[in-house]
Amino acid sequence: VSYPSIVGEMLASGFSVIGFSWICSPACTELEVVVMDWLAKFLKLPAHFLHETEGPGGGVIQGSASEAVLVAVLAAREQAVRRERERHPEVSESDIRGKLIAYSSDQSNSCIEKAGVLAAMPIKLLPASEDLVLRGPALKAAIERDVAAGYIPVICVATLGTTGTCAYDDIESLAGVCEEHEVWLHVDAAYAGGAFALDECAELRRGLDRVDSLNFNLHKFMLVNFDCAAMWLRDANKVVDSFNVDRIYLKHKYEGRTQIPDFRHWQIPLGRRFRALKVWITFRTLGAEGLRAHVRKHIDLAAQFESLVKADPRFELVAPRALGLVCFRPKGDNELTSQLLLRL
Repeated sequence: VSYPSIVGEMLASGFSVIGFSWICSPACTELEVVVMDWLAKFLKLPAHFLHETEGPGGGVIQGSASEAVLVAVLAAREQAVRRERERHPEVSESDIRGKLIAYSSDQSNSCIEKAGVLAAMPIKLLPASEDLVLRGPALKAAIERDVAAGYIPVICVATLGTTGTCAYDDIESLAGVCEEHEVWLHVDAAYAGGAFALDECAELRRGLDRVDSLNFNLHKFMLVNFDCAAMWLRDANKVVDSFNVDRIYLKHKYEGRTQIPDFRHWQIPLGRRFRALKVWITFRTLGAEGLRAHVRKHIDLAAQFESLVKADPRFELVAPRALGLVCFRPKGDNELTSQLLLRL
């Protein structure tokens, strides 16, 4: 966390904006459009995720990665149901919903499995390779088995920077399979997404031009206090169409203005906090280079710690160092690891 972020949080609390639509507070919506495009450029994301480019893509600030993943899962589910009903009008909607299925890695965060529970759609946790990476062939085999059994694949949630070891799923090979089977591909980059901003980590961005949505937590690497999770959509209309519920008291004469979204359609709740303000103040105060230096410092500290672990015969590494994460353990029985953890 940083003091500019705290100042932004205090100001937003004082303004007490409930910005579910543009008319509630134009600054709340328009500043979010600005900072989400700033972030996309800072992280060097594909241009179709920017509000300022032609097309239906754009970014939105969610509360957490859990919310972002749930939004993607629910939108993908509704899009799949509509697609199947158009192709098979003779099949009831309940029958279609009963056949939906989704996929992720057994290394993925618990929020992904929880999203499946909340969406009433099973999420299969596919076994990752020995290097803890999920790749296209494993997903392809699972989809083909399920299609043959009568199931309808909906979404694959890949991870860039898994919780356990900060492993990176192979986005390009997964994208090829998803494109072949009309499966939504979401990328959870809650922690590692901050490294997209570094040229030396450009490899992490490989394949992002082929994903349907992705999320990254500013409250992990970007010195913004919790809660603040950025989410980008290749086609925001798919989310809006899935979640849109309009009442007379929500209408205003400026609806439908170009590049001015009503973000209530992009999220679970109706009301929303003015989170963009603390992002804007943090960026304006620390600057892009200041934020990059912060990420590099974390990576350098991890490299120092890794060298200390390697030099100490009592310990061993259990996974390659990744960004700011070093996975290590005392050699010997697992009880030693448990004792060390309790002491720490």
